[in-house]
Amino acid sequence: MSAQKQRERQQQAYQEQLRQIQHQREQKMREKLQQLKAEYLSAYSLPLNYPAKVTRVIDDDGGGSNKSKNDSIRTSKEFINARLLEAGLPLGGGAPSKLTLGDHSVAAQRFISDLEGTGCYDSVQVHIGNDQDNNDDDDASPEQQQMFDVTVRLKEKRWYKIYIGGGVNSDDLSSLGTSGGTSTGNAFGGGAGAALGALPKLQFESSLSASNLTGFADMSTALYSVDQTGASSFRFTHDRPLCSWLPKQSTLYDWLMPQDPRLVGDKSIEEQKTNDDIDEMQVLMGDDAQYALGGGSHVTLGVHALCLEQDFESTRSSKEFTRSIGVRLANHCRGASRGPGIGGPNKPSTSSPETMAGPYFFLDWNACLRDTLPRRHSEFPFALDCSSDVAKQAGTAFKHSLTGGMYLNGSLTDDRYDPTMGYDAHLVGEVAGPPGDAGFWKLKGGGAFHFPLELLQMMTLGIESNDGTEEDETSASVMGLTLHSSVNFGIARPLTFNGLCSNLGGIPFSDRFYSGGPGQLRGFLPAGIGPRATKGGSSTPGGDSLGGDMFYTSTLAASIPFPSYFETLRQNGGRLFGFANAGTCVSVDPSVGFGSLSACSRITNSSRIAVGGGVSMGTPMGRFELTYAVPMRYGPKDARKHVQMGFGFSFG
Repeated sequence: MSAQKQRERQQQAYQEQLRQIQHQREQKMREKLQQLKAEYLSAYSLPLNYPAKVTRVIDDDGGGSNKSKNDSIRTSKEFINARLLEAGLPLGGGAPSKLTLGDHSVAAQRFISDLEGTGCYDSVQVHIGNDQDNNDDDDASPEQQQMFDVTVRLKEKRWYKIYIGGGVNSDDLSSLGTSGGTSTGNAFGGGAGAALGALPKLQFESSLSASNLTGFADMSTALYSVDQTGASSFRFTHDRPLCSWLPKQSTLYDWLMPQDPRLVGDKSIEEQKTNDDIDEMQVLMGDDAQYALGGGSHVTLGVHALCLEQDFESTRSSKEFTRSIGVRLANHCRGASRGPGIGGPNKPSTSSPETMAGPYFFLDWNACLRDTLPRRHSEFPFALDCSSDVAKQAGTAFKHSLTGGMYLNGSLTDDRYDPTMGYDAHLVGEVAGPPGDAGFWKLKGGGAFHFPLELLQMMTLGIESNDGTEEDETSASVMGLTLHSSVNFGIARPLTFNGLCSNLGGIPFSDRFYSGGPGQLRGFLPAGIGPRATKGGSSTPGGDSLGGDMFYTSTLAASIPFPSYFETLRQNGGRLFGFANAGTCVSVDPSVGFGSLSACSRITNSSRIAVGGGVSMGTPMGRFELTYAVPMRYGPKDARKHVQMGFGFSFG
């Protein structure tokens, strides 16, 4: 009996093993079928109808018919179709044998991200497929009946938004080679680091914004703020696509907006080329070039106005009150909340170009009145507590300028605020002239390069699996190590325009360059190096900082992730880094060229050097860093500081 029971158990075990093998085979077969199905669907071509239908997202608790809800949409249907074409969705049957369902999905997701980035919509949905109600449409041609409809469902935000609360002064976050007071309308970015130290100032804010009033995802914002020092500001911006300003029958409107794909003539090409050549030509020229993202419907024409009070008493014993108006032409709207940054989900951004989503290209016309108010003596109210150089520029001056430039804003790096791979760059030029009092031209630019050693190892040794050898353990020691380098520069020269610009006292202080501070020239305070007056006021005992007409800064650094012991910091992108930076800020006589031997000698001899280390982390507000620096080369009047903490928008 025992032998018979043993044979039964063996037979049961054998049958169980067979069932498991059969189950595994069926599971593999199902997985294979699912894979083949996914591959087939992803490669399946869907010719799409034009134009796309635009409807409103219907809430579950909403009553009434679809038609009544569709009528309440503010967004222009022509605008939506233009954005679909620019995102690469081939409406009108473009290249059906080349663009597959997978390509349509990628283009639709690009369109959704782009439209949600305008800040005008809570939800954007794209549906590809024919509605049952439209299958019996007798008016449609046979070709249209064989194509699929594209339906865009929108959930629009309220046309207005009110914000009352706190925030930080974004002008203080800029730490990239700027001129003091450059946030007053010349589009050169924010102030020279944090004006009163390394940290931005807190402020009370109240704003009113209106969105999508024209149906083209326009944005209008009025913002009033008072910071912790009592300085107040008022900003107004109105940005909308350039095409929304133009009549639809104009030539410029037709040039900006994508053509109706049904009217794009490619039949003659079909008669001359093979199908493969036709598809390749259509994909390259029709979808990538003609309808590229950032095309005509993204080009924005906006107006802005500003009333701003700025405190420079800690650097040059004066305050400034600015009133300005301007017009800006840019490649996308600056008033929208386009990803993480100063704008955020609750309030729109009215900040400088380097806070925008990159790449950002712009041309800005600006006119402003600036009142320079020297510091008054605390005991003798009719006496000035500043240098004679600052006193000479007291009063009101009118500035009229044209500024243009580009900021990549971290669009070619793996992380905008704490990059480990890629490169970043910016270049901005400005010309000021009649009918303004000041005449000058100015150019500022720079770039940064980030290279992980792990990538170098992969390029030289190849990608191999980790088999536990000593070579793998040795190579693991460089995992996460990244090399960083950056260079920034600025040049400014006065212009008289044959005496039409007075240029009393040279280029105004607010349009000169200042150097120093976290993220730019570590180891020195903001405006801590460069030309100074012989003496300053009580707030600047080392002499008022007068700014220069040429500066450069350069940084070499290496960073690694936090050790695994600091798990929280490591997971949030915190890094340890060591650096060496050098830079200078000088004034060169206008009669002497920057390429002359005396100018080069002065730039070299006045260069400052500092080395040190610190920690950095990318945050929604910007790049945060805490550093300890030791100045190795400095001047007797330089404002130095070993420990610094600050925020910025770039590596510096």
